This record gives sequence, C-alpha cells and structure tokens, in this order.
Amino acid sequence: MLNQQLRFASITVALCTLAPMGAQAQVTISGAMDMSFEAVNTGEPNGKIKQLGSGTVTSSRIVFAGREDMGGGLAAIFRLDMGIRSDSGDMLPGANANFGRTSIVGLDSRKWGQLALGRTGTPLTPMLIQTDFGGVGYYGNNGSISQNLIGRATNGVFYTSPEMGGLTVRAVASAGLENSTAPKDQGRLIGLGGYYRAGKLNLAAAYQTSKERTATGTNFTVDDQTEAGIGGRYDFGWVMVNAGWYKIHQVTPVASRDRAIPSDNTTSYWLGAVFPVGPVGKLGLQVGQTKGDFKAAGLPEPKGTTMAAYYNYSLSKRTSLYVNYARVDNNAGSKLSLIPAAYFARLRPSVNGSDPSALAAGVVHLF
Repeated sequence: MLNQQLRFASITVALCTLAPMGAQAQVTISGAMDMSFEAVNTGEPNGKIKQLGSGTVTSSRIVFAGREDMGGGLAAIFRLDMGIRSDSGDMLPGANANFGRTSIVGLDSRKWGQLALGRTGTPLTPMLIQTDFGGVGYYGNNGSISQNLIGRATNGVFYTSPEMGGLTVRAVASAGLENSTAPKDQGRLIGLGGYYRAGKLNLAAAYQTSKERTATGTNFTVDDQTEAGIGGRYDFGWVMVNAGWYKIHQVTPVASRDRAIPSDNTTSYWLGAVFPVGPVGKLGLQVGQTKGDFKAAGLPEPKGTTMAAYYNYSLSKRTSLYVNYARVDNNAGSKLSLIPAAYFARLRPSVNGSDPSALAAGVVHLF
C-alpha cells in the first residue's frame, strides 16, 4: 500500500507542475471525493458488514485534462482520469488502476468532432449514464441491473461527432489485447452509439461486439460477444422518468464467466423516477429485473430484481449529502450482484438465492 501511495503522490506532483502552463495548454485539475458510512449485506451467513465506503454516488477520482487551441476551430486535447479509494487513499484495483479510467490524447474540431486514441469508455457507457436514475450512481443503478461487461476499451480509436440537430454519434475500434501469438484478435472491439437530446427528452442506444475466447487451454477459437442497450428519459418538471433495456450475449466458457451472469444470454430492463424535493433536494427511485437462460439441474433460470432509492440534498453546487438504500432479490438460480458507482465496491453473493443489500449515508464533493 505504501508503494501505491508513493507512486500516486509522485504522479500527482509531476502532473501538477503542468498547471502553471495553463495559459498555453489550458491544463485543468478536477475530480470528485465520495465517502459514506455503509451497512452492507451479501445476503449470506456472516455477510453483514459496517464500513466506510468509497464511490457510492460517483467514483472518487482526480482528472487531469488539457486543451490547446490551434486555430480554425481545431484543438489538441488530452485527459488522464485516475480513480482512487477515498477511504484508504489507494488506487483502484484491476484494469482501472493508475489512469485506467481514461487515458487519451487526440484532436477536437468544432466542425468534424473529436478523434482520440488510448483507453476510455465504450459507447454503452453514455447510454447507461443517460438512462439511469442517478447517472450510473448509487447502489442499484442500471449498471448494477445490467451487469454490463465492457465499460471501457483499451488500445482504441474513439470518435465523437459534433451535435447534429440534437444527435451525437460515438464510435470505437479497439485492437484489444494485442496478443503477439494466437488468438491475436482476442479482445478486439467495435462499437457504435447514438444519443439524442431535444429539450426535456433524451434518447440513447448503443451496440458493441468483441472477440472473445470460446474455450480454454490450447483451443484458441474466438467468437463475437455482443452487448446492446436502448433507453431514454423525459423531464416532466415535477418528475423525471427514465427507462432502459440491455442484453448481453456471452461466448466465453461458463466456468470463466462472472458468477453474477453465467448465462449465454442475459436481458435486463429498468424503470426509474427522480422527484425534486424543495429547491435543493431530490428523491430517486428505480426498479429493474435481470433474467438469464442458464440451466442448472433442479434450479430455475436465473432472475434477479433490483430495487433502489436515494435522497440527495445539495449544500452547494459542488457538495451534497445523500442517503441510499438498495436490494437485490435473487431467485434460487441467481447470484446477481449489487453495485454502486464504483465497480470495485460491488457486493457479490457466492450462494444462489442470496439477496444483497446496502444502506449508505455520505457526502460527495466535486472539484
């Protein structure tokens, strides 16, 4: 942990030296800190834990972004997004460690759109953000309901179009793992998304496919694994309603899949509503269901129902307090997880029929 903290500090100090160059490169430092007191339960014996949590509403992070205006509506851009565990100061585990959340450099044109290289979100990420009751925040968000597989792509080329009559298009092509031996095309991904905004209406749809191994050992066969989603939201003033649908088709061996979604085909849908409460408060409610086609002897096909609620009270434009409760009701064939904004903090039952739940009360500050 000490090595992680020293590395984090050295990276931060090095990048902060760019700040005085702001007049030339327009370097900015931003981010979020989110911490909460939590009572969580995996739904299993000895599964109850009281803890200080990180990343309930939004992932705690530090973002370094730069933009250089080169004239004629063209600019060079970069973005480095470092996720952290605000409760311990450690970097995030796994693929999102260091700057694994986003690491891109590219060009941005007012006329032609943005072209970037590196690692960042796939087209399904903004689709989920725009169709959730909390922007893929809080326990019980639509990322938890859908259990989406690939939210970020590495070694990718990312294009985002300029807005065209309310429509924005996003496309990605990723080289995947860049294996030097078979299977050389493992992890290669292509995706496309469309996002439409007109007044109080938002619509979003996305599709992506990746090459994944269908077996282990010396069998290097790959096939197309697909994810698709569609949804929207509408603000009536007294309430904002959101809804969405999502489907995952997996080709990887069952034994290597996430135990929360073992099926070849998993379909989910959700419906939510956010009510303004006074001038600075809001109440969010959401329910969703996740169904799979996995067949195990003596067990029903997996089905999990997620129910979630939150109340958020803004102390200022950047700081708010919140309370969040969510629960998953799994049938006898399901081990669906319960996930907050930060994926690493998810509650993962290991026993079929376990019902994970979480109660969190905390504070989030944006900077």
